[in-house]
Amino acid sequence: MIRDYLFWCPLAIVLLMLAMGSRAANAEEPADHKAEKVAQRWVLIACGLPGDEEHRERLTNACRQMVAGAQATLGAQSDRIRLLAGDETMQQALSAEVENVGICTKESMAAAIKELGTSAKGSDGCWVFLLGHAHLSGRESQFNVSGPDFHQGEFAQWAKTINCREQVFWLTMPISGFWIKPLSGDSRVIISATEADLEFTGTEMPYALAQVLAGKGEFYSLEDVDRDKSLTLLDLYLTVNREIDASFKTLSQLQTEHAQLEDNGDGRGSEVQTPYLPIQEETAEESDEEPTAEGEIEESEPPAETLKRNPFGVFPDVSRTLESNMDGYRSQQILIKQPI
Repeated sequence: MIRDYLFWCPLAIVLLMLAMGSRAANAEEPADHKAEKVAQRWVLIACGLPGDEEHRERLTNACRQMVAGAQATLGAQSDRIRLLAGDETMQQALSAEVENVGICTKESMAAAIKELGTSAKGSDGCWVFLLGHAHLSGRESQFNVSGPDFHQGEFAQWAKTINCREQVFWLTMPISGFWIKPLSGDSRVIISATEADLEFTGTEMPYALAQVLAGKGEFYSLEDVDRDKSLTLLDLYLTVNREIDASFKTLSQLQTEHAQLEDNGDGRGSEVQTPYLPIQEETAEESDEEPTAEGEIEESEPPAETLKRNPFGVFPDVSRTLESNMDGYRSQQILIKQPI
């Protein structure tokens, strides 16, 4: 017995030390190792009725930029990108971007989603973008297309055929918050341009998203906003919302859209972007504090050196650890480019 003890005890100590060393090595891995990589990505860009010539031109250009961005930023091959245009004029204008451009109708949308469900394998990624206009009918958000419109419940039924590991839905039209709950699922990220029933006006998200995807953001470029040393879906979402924020501030308008992100499966969207948006600095006239007497030293603390100024305010020094039950956590795992 003593001889056996003398043999096994040192061996157990060695094995324990090896296990602890392995665990420590894993703990020191950079954050980007946690990001998921997919075998390939499938992309569906669907644009509803443009409405007028101005929107037709803007939406056509947005679709064109999204096709380019799907390849450059998302890494989707051209033969895995599907495009449904708003009308025949848009269809002709976009025919050079993608082969066999269709027109977005209730039937063609259902067929395109079914095709994605068949084509995208378990290890693949599937991204769906909706651009255009919508109107409210009772508790239904109707997406305006050629022919009969369709609502969030119908779309969610079609989407059940998509079962790949990475599923991302960008709903960039007005009153798109209604689409979050029916689409919600454990393996899905749903992004809406607006809250459910408070924001009805035309949205800036489709244009901001298209520009950022294509590397042509008017105010910001896609960067590692959350500073986890990876470029992920969360960074794309945050950059797009910074772009939207800047767009409204440039026009000196009250922001009429507040994007929602839902990726923890609870069916409730969150404004994950809020802590990352620039804060307007308070001027002396706006401040409630008493002016400092001449020669008196200001006792208030100066701004942190880590705060980054830009034309639209100051970026807070955000340091957040997202838990698995929080919106934004799953988006932070979806790698869209190689680590920085």
